[in-house]
Amino acid sequence: MLDLSNKRVLVTGVSSVIGAEIAQTIIALGGSVVGTYRNHDSALLAQLSVHNSFESVYWDALTDPIFLESNEGFDGWVHCIGAIHPQPIKYLNEAGNEGLFQVNYFSATRIASALLKRNLLMSKASIVFISSVSSHYPYRGGSTYAASKAALETFAKALALEVSAKSIRVNTLVCGLVKSPMFDASKETFSSKEVEQVEAKYPLGIGVPSDVAKPCAFLLSNYAEWVTGAQLLLDGGLMLNV
Repeated sequence: MLDLSNKRVLVTGVSSVIGAEIAQTIIALGGSVVGTYRNHDSALLAQLSVHNSFESVYWDALTDPIFLESNEGFDGWVHCIGAIHPQPIKYLNEAGNEGLFQVNYFSATRIASALLKRNLLMSKASIVFISSVSSHYPYRGGSTYAASKAALETFAKALALEVSAKSIRVNTLVCGLVKSPMFDASKETFSSKEVEQVEAKYPLGIGVPSDVAKPCAFLLSNYAEWVTGAQLLLDGGLMLNV
């Protein structure tokens, strides 16, 4: 059984569906979580707040990379911040492109730099980025989103090399569609027939948040202490049909 006892994990984007599920899983396995959020009204955040091993920090990743007052280090960091804004290439504009990259890519680079400068990542810490299968399997209207996730995956590999001297591991979960508000938003750009066609491509069906949280817990644990620079595909068999 996975055991995250005595591990203190930073979860950025904890008020998202996937971020909250990851935090719940870490706590259930004995770990403690410091979670950052921007959505004050999140019911998910309220559910997490009942745990003594959970601490929440309001923080805007786009404006303030130095967001922690404490100098206590972390044994793990899971980056769950993300946004999606489907738009055909014909109608792309600089503001929209920059906005998605700020959320999906530059938030991660800023945090990583801040954590390393302040030595807030313990030796043998584990970093997990949440990416998307769109970086390998792009779709109409998703060019900027796919590009931002591809950039994140490449950044993760470079980071893995730079922190390996401290035995810090960096891995990426490359996720297919997971039932969440982001999934619901993406469905709005397609007809019901197109949605059915997309869902039919998943042999094991569309994922749920726990399908991401459990592999994430593995990567945070000591069971994955020889795994770094990896991209773990979580797609319910989608890529089997490519």
